Amino acid sequence: MQRGLVFIVRCELWLTRFPYSISAKLIGGMVNEMGLDMYLYATVYMSKYDRDKGKKASKIRALFPDIYLSDNLDSVSVKFEIGYWRKANHIHKWFVENVQEGEDNCQNSYVSREDLKKLLSLVEEALNNKKKSKTLLPTESGFFFGGTKYDKYYFNDLKSTKEIIVKALKLPDEYEFEYHSSW
Repeated sequence: MQRGLVFIVRCELWLTRFPYSISAKLIGGMVNEMGLDMYLYATVYMSKYDRDKGKKASKIRALFPDIYLSDNLDSVSVKFEIGYWRKANHIHKWFVENVQEGEDNCQNSYVSREDLKKLLSLVEEALNNKKKSKTLLPTESGFFFGGTKYDKYYFNDLKSTKEIIVKALKLPDEYEFEYHSSW
């Protein structure tokens, strides 16, 4: 069992501490309403015994000195949000069917690099042949899931999905990925 500390970086959490008017301005004037929120996280484990990773872990420890109550902590895991979607139900449907074994319970689910490559391939094919998008990445209706039309919003979600996956796949191999949704 790995010992260590896990840091989860979620920048959007601090917005909830401000009054609505300030929060709305900070998030581009949009009102945060209920709906399907989807996240792709990247996690890397760093041990002080790994020469290169140990230097990174030491820097992270320096940022949070009060958390380390003893000198025997020898590792740290850093988890950060690498992608976010809002009501992209066709992408959510793909994750549910291909990563979550059909269970849509807002759980965290491991996503392999191969999974990301498969989704990227489908996204690129749908962007290149919009008529096939309905069969490649069909929409999914749901109370908080957003629209089901194959319109500019659907294709904008595909473009942002491509950007997210390309960014994720550029990370070194020791990074692992996890998908999470809430609605």
